[in-house]
Amino acid sequence: MLLPLLHHLGPRWLFQRARWACERKLGVWEWRSPLRPWKDFAGPGFDPVEWRKSAPRLPIALLDRAYLAPQLEAWSVEAGATPVAEADAFARGYARVFSHQLVEVGRPDRWTRNVLTGRSLDPYRHWSRIDDAGADDIKGVWELSRFSWAYALVRAWLRDGDDRHVELFWSTLEDWMTRNPPNRGPNWMCGQEASFRLIAVTYALQAFRDHPATTDERLTLAARLADATADSIADHLSYALSQQNNHGIAELIGLQTAARFWPSLCGFPHWPEDVWRDLLPEQCDALIGPDGGFSQHSTNYHRLLLQLLTWSELVERSVRDTLPEAVRAKAIAATNFLATLMETDGTVPRYGADDGANLFPLSGCPFEDFRPAVGAALALFKGERLPSGPWDESALLLLGPMAASAAPALRPPADFADAGVFQLRHARGTLFFRAPSEFRTRPSQADQLHVSLRWDGEWIAEDPGTYSYNAPGGWDGFAASRFHNVVTVGDSDSMRRVGRFLWLPWTGCDVRWQFDGVTASHLGFPGYKARRRVVKVANGFVIVDRLTGLLKQDGRFTLRWHGRTREGLEQLTVACSAASTEETATALPDGGEGWHSARYGSKDPSWCRRISATGDDVTFVTALGCSLRLEAKSFFADGEEYPLE
Repeated sequence: MLLPLLHHLGPRWLFQRARWACERKLGVWEWRSPLRPWKDFAGPGFDPVEWRKSAPRLPIALLDRAYLAPQLEAWSVEAGATPVAEADAFARGYARVFSHQLVEVGRPDRWTRNVLTGRSLDPYRHWSRIDDAGADDIKGVWELSRFSWAYALVRAWLRDGDDRHVELFWSTLEDWMTRNPPNRGPNWMCGQEASFRLIAVTYALQAFRDHPATTDERLTLAARLADATADSIADHLSYALSQQNNHGIAELIGLQTAARFWPSLCGFPHWPEDVWRDLLPEQCDALIGPDGGFSQHSTNYHRLLLQLLTWSELVERSVRDTLPEAVRAKAIAATNFLATLMETDGTVPRYGADDGANLFPLSGCPFEDFRPAVGAALALFKGERLPSGPWDESALLLLGPMAASAAPALRPPADFADAGVFQLRHARGTLFFRAPSEFRTRPSQADQLHVSLRWDGEWIAEDPGTYSYNAPGGWDGFAASRFHNVVTVGDSDSMRRVGRFLWLPWTGCDVRWQFDGVTASHLGFPGYKARRRVVKVANGFVIVDRLTGLLKQDGRFTLRWHGRTREGLEQLTVACSAASTEETATALPDGGEGWHSARYGSKDPSWCRRISATGDDVTFVTALGCSLRLEAKSFFADGEEYPLE
């Protein structure tokens, strides 16, 4: 395992990881970021009276609530969800977690209790002494402290103007700060989580800054949170940057947020103002590819990236500045990438890991609707607008009033070779193909050659989601090859999993465009070559899989198609060149197949078609929307012949 680690991640990465592990075990992290009281932060340098006069204002601080309320309420009616009900539920002790169900969180230990299991972590220990890979999924502890509930309170206040929403925000923040002093307990373990929390508090503070409930004492509390958060992030920023994912970008933007809205605190030795400005372009250049693909190989983390960059640009505009041109160029590329993948209903082909992140829940649209995030990014970075709808609320509450909606230019099917993402589009549907030629950053799932299929407005075959990064019962986040729509060899994966978030070696694909589709192959299954060809035909799509033993040895090959409904999967016609067997599985226990996770932390029974055959050279052909016949060297779609090669 050492040689692949050195090859893909380099000796510097290994040295840093070993150093950090030693520092944590020896207590260096605890010494560097000791337990401290809140009074140690935002001392004489912060004046709440001066802050009211000079602190930058975001668009949300300039909106006329009474003028906007009727339009906001109309969007609530159209979306079928009102934030007033959610705000009232929060007042009764219920919070929406992972953009999904309301969970009772009213007990005193709510900030350290896992919303997924009900178990609590020690609230008194230094964060570096708490294990994030224990029996529970740590994200269940962190979720409430992301402060997503703050956005519901802002939206509710904008609709009805009731003071109770503002008071509830401040009293809840006071409770959190009382129970989570700096560096104590699990909610200080992750700088990215702290950044999300600071962004939410900053946004709510901007919305409520002129409200009587926002007293000088409470402004000082917010300043102390900003100071302690920036201090914590800066102490361990090198660790976040080394991960080569959204952590580094999020934490730099957390520093930017503190520096711009609390400039009187800047200049402290731990977080000079220019740290984020120097490093953010480097991170964006390293992690956003030339075609806009993101290092995390995930559509939901790509949405999070857009939301972070949208916030970052808004923060700069609040001080009459803008992000560096290099960052803006990367933001535009990343926006185009996700806008191209997005369907008219706002859904995207899910691929990669998904922890339920949605930084700005500022509309009544469901979690899987990407139009709120993509629409705001299009408007901010490109001056384009989506057709109007409830998703416009997010752009309005972030960017302020904009010109009337107009559809952006039509986008061609995705051809993002650098990111390994391709699309074929048909009048009735979409074929999404995942075929990365090379991984420059850690792959999150063994999903080479995965295909998702959308037909007549529904995703009938897709990636089943993530569920949990660390749950008992063998659940591994649906990351293995068998949870993707691919052909596997025996029980093998296309890469070997050596950690929760690490696969080795990083198996790339040989990709070739043809006049009617895309062909890709890889050697991830030792001793075998896996080859997949996706073709657009007159009435639909055809997927051709060929598995070959490199030494003419037999193998047991299984083609899987995962979908939420059995009826959807039955629309697929499958033929095989060898004698085959087929079975349909649903809700297999202990981390098995036949599950779908639409939201992180929850799973529902779904379906998996498994077609298996044995041989040294086996071909599977799957068709959607057309009749299919397989012969020795050709397949026939609605009677038209196509060569297999």
